[in-house]
Amino acid sequence: MAVNLGMIGLGWFSNLIARSVLEKGAGRMGVTAACDVNLEKLRDFKDRFHVKKTYNNPDDLISDENVDIVIIATPPYLHSSLAKKALLAGKHVFLEKPGALRPEELDELIEIAREKNLKTTIDYVMRRNPLYLIMKKICDAKPFGLLERADLENYAHDDHMPPQHWFWDYSKSGGIWVEHGVHFFDLINWLIGPPREVKAVNVKRSGENLTDRVMGFALHEDDALVTYYHGFTKPEPFEKTTFYFTFERAYVEVYGWIPVRVVIDALTTSEAEEFMKGQVMEEARKFLPGIDVELSVEKIAEYEEGCDVFSGRGKRFKASSRTRFEYTIKQDRWEVYRACVMRAISDLVDAVEGVKTSPTVTLIDARRSLEIACKMEGQSLQY
Repeated sequence: MAVNLGMIGLGWFSNLIARSVLEKGAGRMGVTAACDVNLEKLRDFKDRFHVKKTYNNPDDLISDENVDIVIIATPPYLHSSLAKKALLAGKHVFLEKPGALRPEELDELIEIAREKNLKTTIDYVMRRNPLYLIMKKICDAKPFGLLERADLENYAHDDHMPPQHWFWDYSKSGGIWVEHGVHFFDLINWLIGPPREVKAVNVKRSGENLTDRVMGFALHEDDALVTYYHGFTKPEPFEKTTFYFTFERAYVEVYGWIPVRVVIDALTTSEAEEFMKGQVMEEARKFLPGIDVELSVEKIAEYEEGCDVFSGRGKRFKASSRTRFEYTIKQDRWEVYRACVMRAISDLVDAVEGVKTSPTVTLIDARRSLEIACKMEGQSLQY
């Protein structure tokens, strides 16, 4: 029997979800109910995705006995209250990030879900991307040593967000760290664990009472230093996101907010090279259904196996070559994005149907990243 999805909040993200489910979820799941306070959006959504039931009041959708999973894609300040109502009504919940504006709100949702044996997850799409799986394998297996530094440069667009948009209102979005930064905090938590200490700087737009640029610093175990920059200042066609990772024996560049290319420049051994071409490549190809990963390998320099010894950071090591690995996804970023979202919903459905005990990404993960975001905001210098 197909799992019925009910969606609250019918903006851009809900349309992306509905399209993904319509294309990939046939027979297993479907969007059967939708809710929005904007009647024009509601009518358009119903016609576009052939939704049977529409509601103008979230309480009515939540009380619909045929809805199995409630998907909440409203502005952030409504996430926790709507999720609480859905859980108390016995519904499983899929939350757009951040899931709440305060960690304590997520604590309450986690407890209710536990008491009622309900499944919950949050939309952390980066966890689903095969290129970030490659980063996870590198961080875990350490073929290129420890991570020394990571640096995010995120130049995001603001051309569709005038000053009165809810994004700039802290009471509705929580600010850039909370509304947007949690994606990257969760990613780093997954790759190397949570930070020991954080600091931040927030910068207001000249002549306006809104914060459009933030920069943060986080110190992790093994003294890994991670820096984050988010600037909402660009037109959409000109936005750019790059995540740089520096290991003891490798430089890595991940390109794109939804990455489709990763380049690794490494001093490597024959064993490490086989690991990158074999196990890592095999797992990346299987990681996200419908998404294909290609690898090109270029030898920049070759050294005598077992003889050439290098030193750095007070350590000595051998390398057989300096090699460039480039992993590329064949599909465009929007197809990758839809596949990531679809995988997240399918993962929740797996948990609901008892295929697995819990979704891969949980509200505990959401709480951990939200806690970092709130610390960044709370300890930030304001300019």
